[in-house]
Amino acid sequence: MRTELALDILKLILLAALYLFFARVLWAVWSEVRTDRRVVASHAVNERSPTRAAPVPKQRKAPKGRGGKVGRMVILEPKAKRGTTFALNGADEITIGRDPGCTLTIDGDTFVSQRHARIYVVDGQPMVEDLGSTNGSFHNGNRLNGSRLLHPGDRVQVGYTVLEAQ
Repeated sequence: MRTELALDILKLILLAALYLFFARVLWAVWSEVRTDRRVVASHAVNERSPTRAAPVPKQRKAPKGRGGKVGRMVILEPKAKRGTTFALNGADEITIGRDPGCTLTIDGDTFVSQRHARIYVVDGQPMVEDLGSTNGSFHNGNRLNGSRLLHPGDRVQVGYTVLEAQ
């Protein structure tokens, strides 16, 4: 009787371990599938060494805002574009979308519209606005309806791209 109980417990433990293994495999596959496909295409191979990627030129970052004001937008996600900055000057407007004419062009993300959102400055105050996109834009995790004021630390999400106001 005790042996059967012990065997039943071992069967349940083995079954739980098997389910955890499959869940981990599915999580790994899902995280690979949803990564930005442009990363593979954007890595140019150096002509001299087929195993080494060509160096990426460094960009000069836009200055951070001072006195509690937003001076730039910085890309946090995807990892391939992390750290890219866009200055917010009084006359500038940052347009986001798949259209090549946008300031921030997002290729390969099917959740992004041609002209998805824009960040602009009114009376020295940066604003973010959804341009009637199909899947919407998000401001600090909330769906964006109309325009919203940006404060330092605010996050704007368009498709898989996440920007932070600094």
